[in-house]
Amino acid sequence: MGYVLNLREVTYALSEALDFVGIDDTMHGKRVGYMSAEVAKRLGWSKDRIDRLILMGMLHDCGVSSTDVHHHLVSELDWDNSQVHCVRGAFLLRKVPLYEDYAEVILYHHTHWNQLPQTLNLQTKEEANLIYLTDRVDALRVQLGSTTLQEKGKVRETIQKYEGEMFSPKFVEAFNEVSQVDSFWYYLDPESLEGYYDDWIIQSDSSDVAFQELKNIAMMFAEIVDAKSPFTAKHTYGVAILARYLAGLYGLSEKEQETVELSAFFHDLGKLRVADAILHKAGPLDDEERAQMNRHGFDSNVILRKIKGFHEIAKIASMHHETLDAQGYPYHLMADKIPIEARILAVADIFQALVQDRPYRVGLHAQEALEILNTMRNLKLDDAVVELVQQNLNTCYTRAMYAEKF
Repeated sequence: MGYVLNLREVTYALSEALDFVGIDDTMHGKRVGYMSAEVAKRLGWSKDRIDRLILMGMLHDCGVSSTDVHHHLVSELDWDNSQVHCVRGAFLLRKVPLYEDYAEVILYHHTHWNQLPQTLNLQTKEEANLIYLTDRVDALRVQLGSTTLQEKGKVRETIQKYEGEMFSPKFVEAFNEVSQVDSFWYYLDPESLEGYYDDWIIQSDSSDVAFQELKNIAMMFAEIVDAKSPFTAKHTYGVAILARYLAGLYGLSEKEQETVELSAFFHDLGKLRVADAILHKAGPLDDEERAQMNRHGFDSNVILRKIKGFHEIAKIASMHHETLDAQGYPYHLMADKIPIEARILAVADIFQALVQDRPYRVGLHAQEALEILNTMRNLKLDDAVVELVQQNLNTCYTRAMYAEKF
């Protein structure tokens, strides 16, 4: 089935999940997109090319899931391991037809200007290097604060130092010119930047988007989330495949099944905001750690509801830890407020987590996982959905465990 969406709005909203990786340093990708566009305007690039730069700026760090990696990238000008996330980002983008044309630029966005392969075409070289320059400007801005003329001058001085080596001389010159204007820096403030992007989004009309196109984007972000922790590798895929299967067994319409599947792929987006140490902790979480973990469904909702036409998906995704006894989170909903789509997602999420191997334990056999689900029937989980798992146990186990086969 088709969806009517503004793809700029979709990319902007989902890039907020990437922003969450920085935890306290958010909107990095949006700042890079904005600065790249302003430098490109000074260079006289076409509007289409500038729009492309903005999108690539927002997505350039899609290969970063770890808060530790993000810290290195913003605290070191030329981190030795920076290429790892470039390779990962290009790999992810190539899987999404709407974004695959950006992959090569993202692959080289931490490569020095004087080291870019001669085989690359000029446009790719320029776009990759301009994103590299503005990415490093933002890293320096974070390090120095950039709130005074002296600090802004220090940013320009540092970039100038690496002219011809790390950065194209014409990009350095254009950046020096645009950054002399006070408003260039003012737009880096969150409220101003949001207004800049609001204006950019409304310049583009909504269009028909096929379910598979949307699913490709959802799968990409699912892989970003799952890469954050060895505890969650492939978890989202298994949940989505199982949830879609259960929704079909339950008799939901095709559109409702799609809602369940997309909600499942997006359900853990908010985990990108959770510190690595909490997700990697093999033992019990303390009260503060649990509080941080328990807001991830809410944060998924915050991201997704910014996409017009996604409110139902946002709601379902955010409810995947709600239980019938109102003891779930983040909303503590009573049973009559939890729709069947969310009940299906909750069962799929728990079952998949139980049967999947985790670094701190071996995954349970299907029957063992079912026994745990049965202890939660009617009290926390929907009886009819658990019954579907029981009646189709082997198939449910296969779908939860072998995502790559479906």
